[in-house]
Amino acid sequence: MILVQFDKAGKHFGGVEILSDVSWQIDDGHRVGMVGENGAGKTTLFRMITGEYPADEGRVTIHSGARVAFLEQIPNLRDADTALSAIADAHPELGQLEREIEELSAHISDPSSDPEGRSVDQLLERHSRLLERFDRKGGYEFEAKVGRILAGLGLPPDHHDVPLGQLSGGQRRRVGLAKALLDDVDLLLLDEPTNHLDIEAIEWLQEFLRTWSGAYVVISHDRYFLDAVCDRIVEVEDGGVREYPGNYSEYSKRKEQELEIQARAYDQQQKEIKRQEEWIRWRMNQGTEKAVKMAKSRARLLAKVERIERPSLHRPRPSLKFAQPRSGSQDVAIVQNLGMSFDGRQLFSGIDLVLNRQNRVGVVGPNGTGKTTFLRALVGEIEPTEGRVRRGQNIRVGYYAQEREDLDESRSVLDQVEAARPDLKPEDLRTYLGRFLFTGEMVFLPIEVLSGGEKSRVALALLILSQPDLMVLDEPTNHLDILSREVFEDALIDYQGTLIMSSHDRYFLDRTVERLLVIDHDGATLFPGNYSDLVAARREEAAQRRAAEEAAEAKRKAEIRERQRQERKQRKHTPPKGPQINVEQIEESIIEAETRLEELTDMLAAPATYQDGERAKDLTGEYNELMDRLERLYAEYEAAGS
Repeated sequence: MILVQFDKAGKHFGGVEILSDVSWQIDDGHRVGMVGENGAGKTTLFRMITGEYPADEGRVTIHSGARVAFLEQIPNLRDADTALSAIADAHPELGQLEREIEELSAHISDPSSDPEGRSVDQLLERHSRLLERFDRKGGYEFEAKVGRILAGLGLPPDHHDVPLGQLSGGQRRRVGLAKALLDDVDLLLLDEPTNHLDIEAIEWLQEFLRTWSGAYVVISHDRYFLDAVCDRIVEVEDGGVREYPGNYSEYSKRKEQELEIQARAYDQQQKEIKRQEEWIRWRMNQGTEKAVKMAKSRARLLAKVERIERPSLHRPRPSLKFAQPRSGSQDVAIVQNLGMSFDGRQLFSGIDLVLNRQNRVGVVGPNGTGKTTFLRALVGEIEPTEGRVRRGQNIRVGYYAQEREDLDESRSVLDQVEAARPDLKPEDLRTYLGRFLFTGEMVFLPIEVLSGGEKSRVALALLILSQPDLMVLDEPTNHLDILSREVFEDALIDYQGTLIMSSHDRYFLDRTVERLLVIDHDGATLFPGNYSDLVAARREEAAQRRAAEEAAEAKRKAEIRERQRQERKQRKHTPPKGPQINVEQIEESIIEAETRLEELTDMLAAPATYQDGERAKDLTGEYNELMDRLERLYAEYEAAGS
């Protein structure tokens, strides 16, 4: 079924064309990743689907009855609401039913309080009908489902009843994302859903979307995420939309091949056009009537030639190249037994790390474990409460702060870089800023009016100007579009200095680091490899753990069977004494219970189980009851054998 259809749709703002002649459709079950440079019109497409932006040309048709949920980059939430109340507001019927059920319960306890004067039987009948309706609409499992989703996205239970005005922007965004995921809709529109999520929460979201039964379109710069959740990629470029089959990696390969072919054709055509123009000028310069006539004829033919569009390979893009380190020292920094505490709470401790020249280390772990604090201690912005950091002699450190707090928002772009390098002439700085796409009057814009991506480019410009031997980067890809990330990656790969950075961009980590410092709630460990290597190692550990558990369980069962066999053999040669317990029946009950326990364990280990809160609760209850029953059966079995 077609959920949404664009038919030659266009949109412009203030005379500036954003989208033109867009023909595209979203079908039920589609899993779409949307990519394109910042400002290309991706969010505009979403707002055209929701009806917030009407099409200026063509039309956008939403299937009758299709339900759509839209997660904006900045969710529209009330400060006075809590996470639970904000989500409940999106399901008003459940809230109304719950309030009416509570009122009826009070009237049943005190029938005289009922303003309608109903009898106890009438109240009970109404109460029963409402309970059935509440159950049919998933009311009993709703609160558990809300809790699971908020926990999966990294918002702990003690924050669920806190007013949203007291939460951080990232935490509010998690609430907005949970609200969208809990909507019973046919189409999810998710605009940068992984922003402000740590890797654990992103991976939880991946699993959730894999089991989502409806369609979704995801705008994201997280290439690893797009690979995991999408089966088609829509590219928004030059006001148009084009769809490619497959995930991001498959799209990227096909796009690169297309651009290379287009670039060759473009270059060849440009050479031919130049040759023809030179011939026309030569003929015109001859001045004879015949020559001029031939030149004009050729010019008319040339004007009719359909020009090949200049491919994006030839278009302006940031130009990043880091100066190579000047210090010849191999010992860049040594971290010894580093620890940090705040208000009596231990954030991390016992971190030991040696950074030599050309080392490339990624710092990963859940939000709140101290990654930014560790990096700030490494560069000397804060003093650790335990241990110390020793940096090599004459080592220049470049620090790229996560929230760009190192930028002076009141300054212009040009003033900011001039303050960092007063030795350079203004004209040289303007030429330099042009490499970061700050051209013309843009260099005079105050930093406070820049977008997140533009501020990131200013921070990168400053980082390169610092000519560091050691680069310390805190979430450097935040706000960068995919093209800028790829340019940044290429520059870091060519950089011969020492690099340490925290990032939630797993694709970025895979390309740029060779070791990981994993900081989590259990401590800090060094891992030799990139992020994909870490995932593979964890899967192998989990597989080995499962194999060991299965082997131990098989051994235990074998020992039970052998003991049972020996006991049966012994009973054959032992005369009966008094009333007998049916041992064989107990054995059969144990085997039956253990078989069912294995089935329940497999079901409770499957992520899909937790999409149905009531079923998960029932299975957990059955599991606990079965464990108690097995304990009683084993006690009876031991008593029978004594």
